[in-house]
Amino acid sequence: MQPLALSSTRYMWCMLLTIGMLVFLLNIDYTAVNLALLPISEEINCDLNSLQWLLSGYVLTWGAVVVPAGRLADLYGRKNVLIAGLTLFILGSILTGAFNHINLLIGGRILQGIGAAVFTAPGMSLIFTSAPPSQQGLAMGVISSLAGFGLATGPTFAGWIIKSFGWRWIFYINIPLSLLVIFVIFHLTPKDETSSFSLKIDKGSALFLTCGLGSFMFALNQIEVWGVQGFWFWGLLGLGCALLIIFALRDKNSPFQTFPYTLLRNKAFMSTGGAIFGTAYCFSLILIMIALYLQNTLKMSSLETGYIFLAMTLSVGLLSPISGKLVDLIDIRIPLMSAFILLFSALLLMSFFSETTSMVFILSALFLAGLGIGFNFPAMNTAMFRTIEPADINTGSAVFVMCAMLGNTLAIIVSTNLIVMLGRSELTTLLSQHNIVLTPLEYEQVISIINKVEHTAQQLSGFAEDKIPHLLHLIDLAFLNGLRMTMWIGMGLTLLSTILVCKFLKLKATTPSAQHMTSHF
Repeated sequence: MQPLALSSTRYMWCMLLTIGMLVFLLNIDYTAVNLALLPISEEINCDLNSLQWLLSGYVLTWGAVVVPAGRLADLYGRKNVLIAGLTLFILGSILTGAFNHINLLIGGRILQGIGAAVFTAPGMSLIFTSAPPSQQGLAMGVISSLAGFGLATGPTFAGWIIKSFGWRWIFYINIPLSLLVIFVIFHLTPKDETSSFSLKIDKGSALFLTCGLGSFMFALNQIEVWGVQGFWFWGLLGLGCALLIIFALRDKNSPFQTFPYTLLRNKAFMSTGGAIFGTAYCFSLILIMIALYLQNTLKMSSLETGYIFLAMTLSVGLLSPISGKLVDLIDIRIPLMSAFILLFSALLLMSFFSETTSMVFILSALFLAGLGIGFNFPAMNTAMFRTIEPADINTGSAVFVMCAMLGNTLAIIVSTNLIVMLGRSELTTLLSQHNIVLTPLEYEQVISIINKVEHTAQQLSGFAEDKIPHLLHLIDLAFLNGLRMTMWIGMGLTLLSTILVCKFLKLKATTPSAQHMTSHF
């Protein structure tokens, strides 16, 4: 393939097909695991606090490693890094699917996260730089559409796979799909030109960044276990902050910076990072909390839950190309503002979910969320690329992805811990209000159910049969109280994201920087 083809419309569609297959795979995997939590807990017998690391361990590693991994693309070439990342992702899928111990499953998910981090930035930059300026928004919209259809396929596919073959095939299916993507990338993408200057990676800075973020997030994850006054919580939280400070001081004076500090002074770029953090938080919040609500409170199966999520994920896939094309034609803030209004409305509706909420109400809320996300993702990705210079494209996109992954991770950690803490407090109050007197042992048995992925009558063995339905009802009410609070937090982040976009993001439909960025490659 000749270099001239790199900027052609034909090559743009070649990249969309290649990277789109990869994005499709990642999003299937992300949403499928949400629905696999219940069957995994039944087979391995672990609680929600441990299980959520199958989600947060994946996205946390992805977010912590993606910035130094973005530098690898500059050093070894985007094609090589994409294939290397996919290889790690395959190995992680094998490890996660093959073992029975929760720690080994979490280790496999962490390896998957490392692989995803390695190929994310070069994959996204290949798409953007291969598109003409007038079609960059469309290209990002098509990718977001494939991501949406991956999200749509994930829950439904997961429900069918779990029912037909078992939860392990949620991970095994990644292997042939990843091998197919490797084959396409190897044969259809051109060889990268070597860099004209000597580039190195500051391994010390990368290590401080990764360990600092990991320690900080792990401490937050253990709030429910250690308590906010626990020595280990504050010790690990302080260690994470200290490592991040050391990273910042070391990296600022390094000749080979992991994080280009020109990006910090770029208010438009930082506003996109803050806004994608809020959007990713809300998106992950909806996936984990509404999946638990449907399976827990409404007693739906994994397959039924997957079908219901189609209301959100299919609307993401269908709307994304339209949003992407609008970005090429109008002020980019218009689709973004529309997106945040829709997402806020969806979260508001979800805060009213109860034991008797109608299916029409639930589907309407999920559909509104899908419309908001479908407008948001392609517009936000295009805006981010148009705020950075060509020399920073790989690292800038990596930082952007890191913000999204941190939003995903915090949503999982904060929402699962908050729903347990608030649920226990609310359940204690409800037991008192209903004059239910329990022995200390019975009280601990009832309270501990809030920390379970599923609330069943079997968990109340030993109680009088006439008390069990009433206790399960109170447990559901306590869960819903925690769910309501998590949705309010999401609404607040949506408002904050809207303010950032309105104040700092001022871009025309296309910019000279975008033109330069495309012609550069």
